[in-house]
Amino acid sequence: MKQNLVSLVDATKLIAVLASLTGIVLVSSPLWSNDPDLIQAAGIVIFSVVLWATGAIPLHVTALIMFLTATVLEIAPTNVVFAGFHASATWLVFGGLVITIAVNKSGLANRAVNTLVEVLPAKYFAMALGIAFAGVLLAFIMPSASARAVLMAPLAMTLSDNLGFKRNTPARFGLIIAAGMGSTIPAFGILPSTVVTMAFAGVAESLHGVTFSYFEYLLLNFPILGMTGLLIQTALITVIFGSKPNTIREIKTTYNWSFEERRLLTILLIALALWMSDALHGISPAWVALAAALVCITPGIGLLKSKVLTEEINYGPWLFIAGVIGMGAITSHTGLGKAIGSFLLSNLPLSENGGIVTFYQIFAIGALINLISTAPIVAPIMTAFADSIALSTNWPIKSILLAEVPSFMIFPFPHQAPPVAITMALGGVPMKEGAKILVIYFVIALLVLMPLQYFWGKLIGAYP
Repeated sequence: MKQNLVSLVDATKLIAVLASLTGIVLVSSPLWSNDPDLIQAAGIVIFSVVLWATGAIPLHVTALIMFLTATVLEIAPTNVVFAGFHASATWLVFGGLVITIAVNKSGLANRAVNTLVEVLPAKYFAMALGIAFAGVLLAFIMPSASARAVLMAPLAMTLSDNLGFKRNTPARFGLIIAAGMGSTIPAFGILPSTVVTMAFAGVAESLHGVTFSYFEYLLLNFPILGMTGLLIQTALITVIFGSKPNTIREIKTTYNWSFEERRLLTILLIALALWMSDALHGISPAWVALAAALVCITPGIGLLKSKVLTEEINYGPWLFIAGVIGMGAITSHTGLGKAIGSFLLSNLPLSENGGIVTFYQIFAIGALINLISTAPIVAPIMTAFADSIALSTNWPIKSILLAEVPSFMIFPFPHQAPPVAITMALGGVPMKEGAKILVIYFVIALLVLMPLQYFWGKLIGAYP
């Protein structure tokens, strides 16, 4: 067993070294190419994606290398490279870092987890499914996946403590991953529950005049890719990371709510109300989270000392998310995503009236674009190509658009869905641990869920 682990570590290092060398060759393209822009962008993307996936060096170090390289070599303007720092998701993570500490210190997380433990069987699968399903329920009332990640991460960590799973142990990793996947992946099947799906619906209407009702979108995507997928994910997490609870201990909470708990609960309920009603007031979930964090550290009002910003917060996750968003911005600005999409359309023999074959081909295009960018970028790129795909496949435009959705929901690496990465980063889970689950799930989904999804969609008239 030890020898196998050593071999795996060596293989990971080898992959990271090869990716680094490939990146160096590609970013040096001005020395040997007359059109280096796309090649340099490809180099920085390959380097970043592989090192994030393998975890060969700390995630934030990879992000900093990417920032430096892209800026010095002028692969993209600085406002593009550092786009993550003025993106709302990055500031949502910052707010989440403060809120996570507040939830733990106030005792509110302990109280919530004690309630969860009381109603669930003392089995790892039940606990993982319970924390994941809590994230699913939040998706119906909270439209921001990143905001859900901010709430779920501290609960998963406290649940791990309750079950006796120490820091940096597989069992703890599994529960945190379950919280991240549960609050994100099924939500892609609920139209207003993620930025990706809302962007997808908006672009589909603006470019093609196609609209989707809440129910038809939910009926198509939630049963198979959402809930069936959630059960498979939880089973995988249990098999790979599961462990018998060391002790199921009741974390000490007083019967009466403490002043700190009441104060933080009030802050979180106000934040939740604002998150749920963002369509009415237009305030980004990020600024709601930032405001909640500021209240938590304001002297005389909050329950945390302001020095928490300098002494207790780990800014690594914040830099990592800024890096992921910056990489996506570089991909979009340089045209790398569109170039890959055009290349695939030109070279992938799309089947006319090909049924499930066409369904897989559309997924393949979206999945490959997602691999070198992130889910929020796939939606506008794929939707822009929908008319070309429709001409080649003889599928209706609406069916083409709906066939894109699986490429949002099935992916092999955590960084491709930032809310999953946010939950893991806040919970201290290495990205390579999340990739273990996601890669296996990706394969199972291709073999099992994709056929089920196609025939279900065909049955209800969504796909030809």
